[in-house]
Amino acid sequence: MVPVTAGWFLPLLVFASLVVLQRASRAAPQVPAYAPADHGLNLLGLAIQGLLVPASGYWIATSLLAAHWPGAAGSWHIGWIGAFIVNFVAIDFLYYWQHRLFHRVQALWALHQCHHASPALDVWATSRNSLFVNFLFVYTLVNPLIGFLCDRPDGFFAGAAVTASLDLWRHSRLREGFTPAFLGRVLVSPLHHHAHHSPEGQAVNFGANLLLWDRLFGTVREPRRYPASYGSPGAPRPWRQFLFPW
Repeated sequence: MVPVTAGWFLPLLVFASLVVLQRASRAAPQVPAYAPADHGLNLLGLAIQGLLVPASGYWIATSLLAAHWPGAAGSWHIGWIGAFIVNFVAIDFLYYWQHRLFHRVQALWALHQCHHASPALDVWATSRNSLFVNFLFVYTLVNPLIGFLCDRPDGFFAGAAVTASLDLWRHSRLREGFTPAFLGRVLVSPLHHHAHHSPEGQAVNFGANLLLWDRLFGTVREPRRYPASYGSPGAPRPWRQFLFPW
């Protein structure tokens, strides 16, 4: 189904562009290089979130739901723009609260800690996660169902593609003045998200797309520079983070 896969290439193009820009960027201070195990977790995470998770969502929307609930397909008559807004705004709101729970509930934090245990942060570390948490994100649990219900699933999944692209962008490490100031007032910028990944920043900047939620609920921090260090003190060894983080 072409409408369901609309925009799939956008995150790929953004990823390739950010890799090139990062190599050309002079972002200081520099952060520690990745160890081999960190490289492995980064690449495995990109494969899972870039291939396995979208493929499972596609199967749920086009095969499982279509076979067992055919009358509901396209029952939300909200048009392309409405479907895009549902993904970009409403799903983003749900993610904000889920992200806060990942930091507050110990069992969920154990799953999420792998992402924060990275000793550096750039576009390569975007999808570093424990194995099981990949299938608990609101994007995985909710997107196939809502995309199936929308009368314009291409609009909904275009929103998902933009969200995935912004996820790559906010994890990237470009020079600090690269992002236009007006974007940093509306969207969660790399500076905002890097602050969240610092050891002392894990109670701020939980949003994904929009900075609005952090502003509304008092969890925003407005940094001017990248943090001096990254990581999560006390995290288990890398491959235990991935397979058995408890």
